[in-house]
Amino acid sequence: MRLLLRYLPIVLVVLCSAAFAADDISTPDTYKVTMQKVELCTSSACTTSTTLAESSATFDIASKNAGAAVGTWIENFALDVGTTYTHLKTTMSSTFTISGSTTNSNIASGYCVTRSSPSTSSDHAVAAITAGSASASPSEMSWTVPNMLDANNGSFYGDLSSDYSTNGITKADGSASFTWVGALATSYTPTPSSAPLITISFDVSNQFRSNQQGADACYVYVLPPSVSVSLTD
Repeated sequence: MRLLLRYLPIVLVVLCSAAFAADDISTPDTYKVTMQKVELCTSSACTTSTTLAESSATFDIASKNAGAAVGTWIENFALDVGTTYTHLKTTMSSTFTISGSTTNSNIASGYCVTRSSPSTSSDHAVAAITAGSASASPSEMSWTVPNMLDANNGSFYGDLSSDYSTNGITKADGSASFTWVGALATSYTPTPSSAPLITISFDVSNQFRSNQQGADACYVYVLPPSVSVSLTD
């Protein structure tokens, strides 16, 4: 039996307080991701899944207003009554839009910032490089999720195998998209009377980073956010 749910209530919680301040670490001002597909799965392998949404939509997970946007994106779908769901899987574009700044005492100008036209643009095997700044004045910049292995992602990132595994990320070299799989806080089995509520929490605190690249130049990038997902009645 399938349970049709329309306009499923969604609570998206964004946590982005600047809880920690240090040289070369800060919380991003902008962290835009383009989601292409979201599925509920019956295992971490996600071989059996129910699609919640399948269209391209961009959300700023550093913004307090992200929840309303996600809520209008996932509109209706059907769950199998009696089926136990354990994981959420998202397919996303490998290209993000980010902005942020950090102090960096190793460079002449003192600040590393994102720039709309970086000195070196980010790509699957190339880290973004920007000129130093005399102030914390970032602009939005395109940033590409790097390939996983050191041999395939350029000279900066190193081997990201452990990072990707820990964060549930799978990305083929040079792919325009990647997937993230995360466990629900508790498994969920719908009944005919279910009225499920999805709560997705993103924490991007301190996930913007910089490293010295030259006398007055920086590598700038973001780390994956902390994500938690619950599905309850």
